Amino acid sequence: MSEEPTAGPSGDRAFIDRSIRIAIVAATSLGVLYALLFVLKGALTPLAISLGIAYFLDPVVRRLERFGVRRKLGVLALMLVAVGVLCVVLFVLLPALVGQIAELARNLPAYLDAALRWVLPRLDSFGVDVPTSWTAAFHQVRESIGVERIGGWTQKLLGTVSGTLGAIVGIFVIPVITYYMLSEFGAVKDGFVSLIPLRYRDAVVSRWRKVDQLLAGFVRGQLTVCVILGVLYAVGFAILGVPLAMLIGLVSGMVAFIPYVGSALALTLATALCVFEHGVGLRLAGVAGWYFVVQNLEGFVLTPRIVGSSVGLHPMTVIVALLIGGNLLGFLGLLVAVPVAAVAQVFVREIVGFYRASELYTGGRGQSA
Repeated sequence: MSEEPTAGPSGDRAFIDRSIRIAIVAATSLGVLYALLFVLKGALTPLAISLGIAYFLDPVVRRLERFGVRRKLGVLALMLVAVGVLCVVLFVLLPALVGQIAELARNLPAYLDAALRWVLPRLDSFGVDVPTSWTAAFHQVRESIGVERIGGWTQKLLGTVSGTLGAIVGIFVIPVITYYMLSEFGAVKDGFVSLIPLRYRDAVVSRWRKVDQLLAGFVRGQLTVCVILGVLYAVGFAILGVPLAMLIGLVSGMVAFIPYVGSALALTLATALCVFEHGVGLRLAGVAGWYFVVQNLEGFVLTPRIVGSSVGLHPMTVIVALLIGGNLLGFLGLLVAVPVAAVAQVFVREIVGFYRASELYTGGRGQSA
């Protein structure tokens, strides 16, 4: 009588060996990829921005193609519209924004003194020794940290300025790269697909569709929501007479893709500036009321209709991804953090499903319910 092979220990061992080999290959590949990205992050940042813009606008170009518009002509039309919007921002909104920033610079000493007068009595009641003016506070901080550390910070600041100048140069090539990416987006995607071995192509394409669904739902939808929120905050706070309303809307809209941060920043800045300028009264109540209205619009109208309820990226996943990406690769890491999180989430689900179907998990009794 022939003896049937036992699948228990041998199957577990085979699963573990295969998992170790895959983990080693994956870790090595990720290490090499991270090293390349770290070395080339300055040059890759404009490329990542262009790729993101192309990915965001590709559905619009495809819709124009369905109406009979040639792809390159549709891309050119979109670029002209983008240039028109940029001109409006530069010649209409930018001067107003610069004026508000100048107003903030003029009023900042008075705002700081008002804050100091409010804070000092409360700190004195706890026996905390605090400086009596911002000049004294600066001298106290300078003496406590030392001149050498200030010099080190100055060198870092100069390095940051140098990197910023390089980024400004890179901004001018972004429209050119975006145009070519949009023009050849479908061909490039088909080219990548054609390089995948035939036996793996269907599996890779199906997983990419899952990643694309996550990204389309989150990135495209969330960017649209960010723009709408920024406009709502700016218009509402301006009507209520809050100083720097346009600046508050711009800043809060830019960071609204980080869960809870954009709304908290809008409320904090609007409340503080309203109190400094007008004191506690009806305007402050109006700020709180408008914030409540915008939050309900975001939660019950904008996000469900634009982003959708099946995105699958948890807010904590987004926050952790942004923290890790920014720490590892700086601004480039912030750009690629959410797409990488979407890819990782798809493959983690696949790995968990593979593990639950393995004999190591089921013990040879079939897949657990």
